[in-house]
Amino acid sequence: MIYRSVGNRCAVHLDSLKLPMSEEKALEALRLKGFRLLDVDMVDLARQSLGKCKFVRGAKMSVAPQIVDCASFTKWLYAQCGIWMPRRSVQQRDYGDEVKSGEEIAMDLVFTTGIKNYYREDIPNGVGHVGIVTNPGTVIHAASETLGVVESPMESFIIDIKFRGIRRYIPTGSKIHTFEIPPGFDIETSDDIRWLIVPTR
Repeated sequence: MIYRSVGNRCAVHLDSLKLPMSEEKALEALRLKGFRLLDVDMVDLARQSLGKCKFVRGAKMSVAPQIVDCASFTKWLYAQCGIWMPRRSVQQRDYGDEVKSGEEIAMDLVFTTGIKNYYREDIPNGVGHVGIVTNPGTVIHAASETLGVVESPMESFIIDIKFRGIRRYIPTGSKIHTFEIPPGFDIETSDDIRWLIVPTR
């Protein structure tokens, strides 16, 4: 799987790069080039945001995480792991892999309708809200101007008539490394990392 970098961070699934070396040697090669391995816990970051973020509909990404709406909040969380996400909730749903209700795990995104809904061709399938699964049975989301960022039981978040799906961006069992990219390296996607540590011929 290939991830698009965000700022100076990029998530890398080393196995998908098909490197002619061990993971240990690949990590050392990147360390010697100045890449720093980051330990990012997305669920912990989401919980640290509870009660601290101000909700503003249509919030600019430049002010996250202090000021967010639901989709800029989830986009910001994934950016901390070096994973680029689209800006709007409906785009984020299109971007991920579908997960059946009841099979969600931490870091999956859950979609519902909202006050205002985006749609492609199917108006009844519009998406207006998104939250991140924190553990079985709970979702953290930027709820409203009154509530800000809150953690809610899954049952109250997904009301049947409003449920619009669950998506996964890191496949189950995949080991993802988040790197801080040093100055001077032009890394657009995780695939660019391969060419830094595999010699050309």
